[in-house]
Amino acid sequence: MLNKMYENLKSLAVALILALFIRTFIVQSFHIPSGSMIPTLLIGDFILVDKITYHFRAPERGDVVVFHFPLNESVYYIKRIVGVPGDRIQVIDGKVYINGKPCKYQGDGNFTYYENNQRYTGKIYYEFLPRRDGSIKKHMILKTGTEGDNTQVFVVPKGKYFMMGDNRNNSYDSRYWGFVDRSKIVGIARIIFFSWDGRKHLPRFNRIFKLVN
Repeated sequence: MLNKMYENLKSLAVALILALFIRTFIVQSFHIPSGSMIPTLLIGDFILVDKITYHFRAPERGDVVVFHFPLNESVYYIKRIVGVPGDRIQVIDGKVYINGKPCKYQGDGNFTYYENNQRYTGKIYYEFLPRRDGSIKKHMILKTGTEGDNTQVFVVPKGKYFMMGDNRNNSYDSRYWGFVDRSKIVGIARIIFFSWDGRKHLPRFNRIFKLVN
């Protein structure tokens, strides 16, 4: 009896240590509580964040990342990297300019969502972010107004990153509070492993196992 109890406790301890190791060094789950990353991530999405990739390469423009919020490091934020060290970033009439050059945009229809019982309607665009290797990252953004559409020029310091939400007029991001230190980035969002529609009280089955672009 004691031997069986000991074996069970040992198995439990190994499982807990393994789970802690995975969470600390490999992958971590997060829940999306707000609409700042709509349409890429919806309120109620549950995502897995890869904590390994950035040991082999630097964070890049277009990556969707989780990080410690600079004004309160106990809080996690999720945004898209728009500016890397050395970049000059400015938003003019809702378009992102990187080092003086505007990103390309392509319209893709209308979009409506609800947050805190308030209805938001806007337009979806594809945004084309240039990456340092010469490739282009194509992803969707949402425009619902003009908030944050015109900014000063932000020069990204060494070791820092400039973040923006894909829900461009409803995102509290680097336009308002500044840069994120490399050491505060937890990892890159990879996959939605579950999604819950709080208005309908139903799972969003079409989003389960969807890759985060």
